[in-house]
Amino acid sequence: MKIPNILLILADDVGTGDVPGYWGNNIVEMPNLMKLQSEGVTFMDAHSTPLCAPSRYMLLSGNYAHRGVHYNGRWNIRKQNNFRGKQKSLAHMLKRRAGYHTAAFGKWHLGAGLPPLLSTSDFDASSSISFPLSNTNFNRTHVITGNSVDWSQPISDGPQDLGFDASYVTMTGIQNSPYSFFLDGVLDHDLSDVVYWDVGDYPSVSGQWSKIKSSGEGSKEWDSASYNMILVNKTLSFFEEHEQTRPNNPFFAYVALGQVHIPHSPPQYYLDGSPVAGEYENEHLDLLLEMDKAIGSLVTALEDKGLANDTIIIFSSDNGGLKTKYPGQELRGFKGKIYEGGHRVPLVMRYDRMFPKNETRSNHFVGLNDLYATVAEIVGVKIPRRSAQDSISFASYIQSEKNVQGLRQHLGTWAYKKDGIKGEAIRHGHLKLVRNFRKGQDELYDLSKDKGETNNILDEFKNRTTNLQYAGAMVLEEMYQVLKSIGPCPDEAGGDVVLTIGRNTGRVVTCDWFKKKPRRCIMQPVAATMCNSVCGLHENLCSKYPNDSM
Repeated sequence: MKIPNILLILADDVGTGDVPGYWGNNIVEMPNLMKLQSEGVTFMDAHSTPLCAPSRYMLLSGNYAHRGVHYNGRWNIRKQNNFRGKQKSLAHMLKRRAGYHTAAFGKWHLGAGLPPLLSTSDFDASSSISFPLSNTNFNRTHVITGNSVDWSQPISDGPQDLGFDASYVTMTGIQNSPYSFFLDGVLDHDLSDVVYWDVGDYPSVSGQWSKIKSSGEGSKEWDSASYNMILVNKTLSFFEEHEQTRPNNPFFAYVALGQVHIPHSPPQYYLDGSPVAGEYENEHLDLLLEMDKAIGSLVTALEDKGLANDTIIIFSSDNGGLKTKYPGQELRGFKGKIYEGGHRVPLVMRYDRMFPKNETRSNHFVGLNDLYATVAEIVGVKIPRRSAQDSISFASYIQSEKNVQGLRQHLGTWAYKKDGIKGEAIRHGHLKLVRNFRKGQDELYDLSKDKGETNNILDEFKNRTTNLQYAGAMVLEEMYQVLKSIGPCPDEAGGDVVLTIGRNTGRVVTCDWFKKKPRRCIMQPVAATMCNSVCGLHENLCSKYPNDSM
């Protein structure tokens, strides 16, 4: 069988309540997304993290966010991306193990390092660029002109270092500086074109307003209203270029749209001349309309090229929707929250050669991290060592709702704040245990009866005494234990550790073995879980982590 192409479209801040097919919500007409649903499989119980950057790492790494350099992700350009050690991205796996032509377009939000430092011979004392650069004098307000780096060179730890052959991205979408695109890792405009954007609204070539929510540097041509149309055009150009130069290879196109993150700045008209701005009661809804048009442009292009039969098309979002009060918003919470509205996201998958059409999957949950292993199984490649350790394939579940054997039994979610953690949760079947650290309470919900998480049944489980009820209490205790073991601050093993990688596979050691040579922690992913005091990834977070249970 021919190896399929892959088109992965990731929306920004779009929840299940924003789109049709979930809660009877049709506040915006979305014929293109509805067509995608009718031609594929819609997952009713798919989950991200509650925020953007950690979800993007989760998606492309196959890991929970705390497996990365920072438990809450890397958000901008400065030091490095969030991939740790030998972890390989989804793009890297597809490129190296299946010959894919890979490309990324849009919002990066995985972090990156600055380009190389300028040499002293390159430094012009009359310029505004500071010299030398260190961690202590990094210029946040003037990221481009205020740091002594060579912008003619690629950024470090960017898309090109994570397996993408081609890329056209912004570091933080439309929300923060630098307001500039990077072409294959290189700043896509001259330094002479850098301007400082103050907060405000500016005339857009689209006929509406380009908006700056947070002041900072960027290209003088920056236009937030045109952002998504630029991404569509770049992706369409990639399709053409791929067809001409590498027709015998499959492609992987990762398209991270700007819709519907703030600042909301819909264009007056879309690429085809159809109106966008003013079509609905507010700009948020107008952007949902533009999102559907973007989906239509990309999918139609594949259909017109006769590639629909040979392409896996995936649509999802990086977290739950924004705080709105539209009809059909059945879930509790919104972006940033530990409740379902913060991390239950739309997920639609279409592959005409293999997947069923017009079906839904609702009796089991999946995570964005599971897409890594799922794609690997469908394509027929082996996951790289020390990568995607939190990813479990649901390829058979796509084929039939009855195929639940081998699916994950638990799914963890963590909501972080700047200096710690706000809450955590774990799913087991239809039960969801929530630890709300801000309120200082634990909660348990039966999502089969209470998707809105309004009835806390924790005390019922804790007080049960009959055999059947005792079994329920055992399930609850298991959920506590698993949540701790898969989280950022697991308990110490306190005994034997079985090594899982390399020539020492199967060898039984203790945490002292890692303590003698800490670099061993990097080589054995099990170390961070079993020997947290020696190999733990987030010492500062764990030093103030709340107690196990209330």
